[in-house]
Amino acid sequence: MSGAAAIRLAVTGAPGTGTSTVTAALSTVTGLPRIAVDPVTTAPPPGRRLGTTVEVPVRAFEQRVDNEARQLDGFISDGTVLHEWAIAEAIRQTSRNSRPGDWVFRIFEKRFLAAHAGIVSRHARATYTAFVHLRFEPSTADADNIDFHGRADRILLDTLHSSGVPYLVAGVGDVAAIVAHIVDSFHLPCSTSVAEAVSAVSGSREIPDPPSGFCGQ
Repeated sequence: MSGAAAIRLAVTGAPGTGTSTVTAALSTVTGLPRIAVDPVTTAPPPGRRLGTTVEVPVRAFEQRVDNEARQLDGFISDGTVLHEWAIAEAIRQTSRNSRPGDWVFRIFEKRFLAAHAGIVSRHARATYTAFVHLRFEPSTADADNIDFHGRADRILLDTLHSSGVPYLVAGVGDVAAIVAHIVDSFHLPCSTSVAEAVSAVSGSREIPDPPSGFCGQ
C-alpha cells in the first residue's frame, strides 16, 4: 500500500455480535491482514481466581500489540486491545458470585482493571485510525447473559466515544450489508467484491448482494 497511509481499522463489539465474521470478510475484501488473538494461548490455567479478569487481558494485550506491530502496511483488528479488558470489566461489574475472603480479590481486580483501562486506551488512540462498533442486539442474547453483554457493549461504546478516534456504529443486519457500509464509510480498498468475500468466509453461496457500487457490485 505504498503511497497511502496504512489503514488500521479496529472492529469492536460485545461477544456474539459477529466481529470474527465481519473482520474476516473485511480482510478478504481489502486484502489487509486480520489481527486476532488465539484463545488457546491466552487462556489461563483452570481454577485461577483472577484468570479471566487479570491474566487473560494481559496475555491478550501482549499478543495483540506484538501482532499489530508486525503489520506495517495496515490491518483489520478483530476485537482490538480494548476487547479483553472490556469483557473483564463487564464480568467484574455483573458478577454476583462471592466466597469468603473474596473481597481481597475484588479490590485487586477493580484496581488492576482501572489501571489496565488506561494502558489499553492509550494504545488504542495511538494505534488505530478508526473504529467500527457492532451493535449488541438484546434479542440475540441468552436471557441469563443480557446484563453482561449489555454492559460490555456500553463499556466499549463509552471508551470509543472518549477516545477521540473516529468510529462508526454498525447496525444490526446481514453481514454483506454491514461490510459494504464499512467499506463505503471508510473508503477502503477492494481486492474482491463484498458478496464474494462474505460468501467465502461464511461458506454459503446464497449471500444477498449489497447495494450497487460496492466493490464490483
